Amino acid sequence: MELTPKQKLLYFFPILFCFILPFGTLALSGIIILWGISSFFNIEKEQLKSGFKNPILILSYAFFLLTCLSAFFSSNKNEALFNIENKLSLLCVPYYLFCFKWPAGVVRKCIVSFVSGCFFACVYLIVRATVFAFEGHPEYFFYTLFSDLIHASYFAMYLILAIAFVVLYYPKWFAQQLQVIYFSWFYLFVFVITIFLCSSKLGIISFFIVLPILIIYKYKSFFNFKRGAILISGLLLLVFLAAKVFPESFARLNSIIAVSKNNLDKTSGESTTVRVLIWKESLALIKQNMWLGVGAGDVNDCLVERYKQEGITGALEHKLNAHNQYFQTFIGLGIGGFILILILTLGQLINSIKKRNFILFLFMLLIVLNFLVESMLQTSAGILFYIFFLCFFSLPIFNNELKV
Repeated sequence: MELTPKQKLLYFFPILFCFILPFGTLALSGIIILWGISSFFNIEKEQLKSGFKNPILILSYAFFLLTCLSAFFSSNKNEALFNIENKLSLLCVPYYLFCFKWPAGVVRKCIVSFVSGCFFACVYLIVRATVFAFEGHPEYFFYTLFSDLIHASYFAMYLILAIAFVVLYYPKWFAQQLQVIYFSWFYLFVFVITIFLCSSKLGIISFFIVLPILIIYKYKSFFNFKRGAILISGLLLLVFLAAKVFPESFARLNSIIAVSKNNLDKTSGESTTVRVLIWKESLALIKQNMWLGVGAGDVNDCLVERYKQEGITGALEHKLNAHNQYFQTFIGLGIGGFILILILTLGQLINSIKKRNFILFLFMLLIVLNFLVESMLQTSAGILFYIFFLCFFSLPIFNNELKV
């Protein structure tokens, strides 16, 4: 399909968006605006009508409108306006993805661009940490000090998706370009190393959940009992070696076990302990405000008030949100918002299985895992990643030409 100059401009912006996404959201607002302007020169009425009937677009718009309505009745107007601004991508991205045609070549370029962006972001972080290490600060190879661009958990999630892209698509697309295939193995090596350097507990857990699913699916025709045993042995060996090479990263996982054994310290700043305490208070707020919620702008204020009342000083010091998107939404928007977010996550996970859309399944699995411990839709890095790839993988092309 030969693209016109107007179409080339339209499709340039999502390709650029995918490349810049791993570097943080600073420049993405401008790209989204320019993408929107270019879209007006490429509107086709039938495609536009079809796009606005898409269930995901309708659900996204409903969630945005409910957020606006809830924000209107919120006491904290600044936080309410921030919530609306942050969720504007729920309006823009579904329109861009569903109301315009997406040639296979453009979709491939978006995937390659995202993988390349992840690789160069990893190189930047590793070089940066190395410079600090030479200056006597090896701690910059660990967790938040290492992941300078975006939250460590989110960056690890990006890299897991990039690994899936390389494993599923690169061998097919670049079968005649051996140099690209060989270099893609180097990509995988860098991505895996960086995931462990990010030291995100969820990132490491997600990696070891997704990796065997990815391998089994990719090589399902070759699998038997013997090869399954080899895979399990290989994964256990990888865990053992990773624990030896990255002891500090794996030491963070011990806190999960510790929480189940000991009484919770309300003054603790340890992330797992704080989350469990926050979730208890979140459930209490949900019970008190089940139907309409407290308002999109008042969630954090209500949580902070609960922290004061219960003496949870670790969470109070940093004024932490619910650290669970399902709780965050339920507290703010009530049962209506909670149902919408369930349909947009667990509903899409089930839908991906029904349609046998494996890449959408992997993505939604990552999203559900992260929604359980992070309020992803409260940050640009979380909401842009979520809504873009949810719509992207829901394009018909992933059930046809790009089906894996």
